[in-house]
Amino acid sequence: MPSINKTKILKNLANLQLAIGLLITIGFMIALGTIIEQDQSLNFYKENYPEASPLFGFLSWKVITILSLDKIYTAWWFVVVLLLFGSSLLACTFTTQLPSVKTFKIWKFISQSSQYKKLKVTDDIKIESSNTVTFNCNNNQYHFFRQHKKGYAYSGLLGRVAPIVVHASIIILLLGSTLGAFGGYTAQEIVPRGEIFHIQNLTKSGNASYIPQTLSCRINNFWITYTKDFKTDQFYSDLSLFDQSGNEVKRKIIFVNEPLVFDNVTLYQTDWDIVGLKFKLDNNKVFQIPLKKIAKGGNRFWFGSLALDGLLDEKLTVVANDLNGKVLLYDSKGVLVKESSIGGFIPTDKGTQIQISDFMTSTGLQIKSDPGIGVVYLSFFLLIISIYISFFTYSQIWLVELSDMLQIGGNSNRSVLFFQEDFRKIVRRSANT
Repeated sequence: MPSINKTKILKNLANLQLAIGLLITIGFMIALGTIIEQDQSLNFYKENYPEASPLFGFLSWKVITILSLDKIYTAWWFVVVLLLFGSSLLACTFTTQLPSVKTFKIWKFISQSSQYKKLKVTDDIKIESSNTVTFNCNNNQYHFFRQHKKGYAYSGLLGRVAPIVVHASIIILLLGSTLGAFGGYTAQEIVPRGEIFHIQNLTKSGNASYIPQTLSCRINNFWITYTKDFKTDQFYSDLSLFDQSGNEVKRKIIFVNEPLVFDNVTLYQTDWDIVGLKFKLDNNKVFQIPLKKIAKGGNRFWFGSLALDGLLDEKLTVVANDLNGKVLLYDSKGVLVKESSIGGFIPTDKGTQIQISDFMTSTGLQIKSDPGIGVVYLSFFLLIISIYISFFTYSQIWLVELSDMLQIGGNSNRSVLFFQEDFRKIVRRSANT
């Protein structure tokens, strides 16, 4: 009795309508996840989804947080739907697809003339050609079986395995994406040049994610290259990774689309900033001033104040547009006093020279870890393989020896015209031998 119940459960899970319904539900949930921003702070949802004017008339920040719509891909109900969908695919694989492959390998002899009439292509040849048909079928990569006066041949069984591989790839994809959602994390760091940092500022993390605290990173250098018309071409960060003993385990210069990968942790170059400007006096005394970034209309610049009592009569405003080296100095009335560059000098009323020494920069890094990425890649690889093997045509040929002739016929699941041409070649060669 229990086995009957298990069989019923498997058959219900393998139901095509159920699988399609679950797939549509998953698609709807993913679409909802693209409409509602994911993994944001509570204040973000309060500002963008207020109770006074909820989205669609009901979607307020309270509804979003209660139903976990702010973390759809790790919500328990989303995981349950994925489990049901994966179970449906597994049930279909074990109850339908695998048994069907075994069925395709079974010898299927037919002997009635009425059965041959139902085949897509048939022919009659002289009875003496029976052995020659067998030879030509084998020569055309058919597996041929003989039982008394009946024969059966098939080719392209691998093509029948493609749906099983598709199901396997989807199940592996679900496992990999779930593993990444619960075990992965994303962090964003803005680090000054020369500083060492640990992964701290998490923007997204799974319930089972592990943040390695034994790994530290130093920003050895940061620089920007420019085009001939002084537009930003690329920005680079020279990074060193250290273990808990302070030993350098990896060093690499990264830039956009060229990250550093180490032990399932990937560091991407995302942004940059100017945090200050260094100056040097005649007595080699070095001091620095902070710069503040202003972004407006797609443009950005940095400014700060330079005030030295006893050397400058008035405070100067320092402005920089980029790291190309140009520095602009304005007086208190907004009049341009001097245009200089890194390494240049600012004269003072006391005869002392102030050298513009260097920019103090910081680099923006995104640190990501996804333990399921390898599993996801495997699923896509299997999916590609399934596409290729699905082009294998599954063809079948039957023959029976009658009293005065040999009746032969065949079927194919696709490429019928090619199969008919192949079939006629076999018949023609056999009849002419």
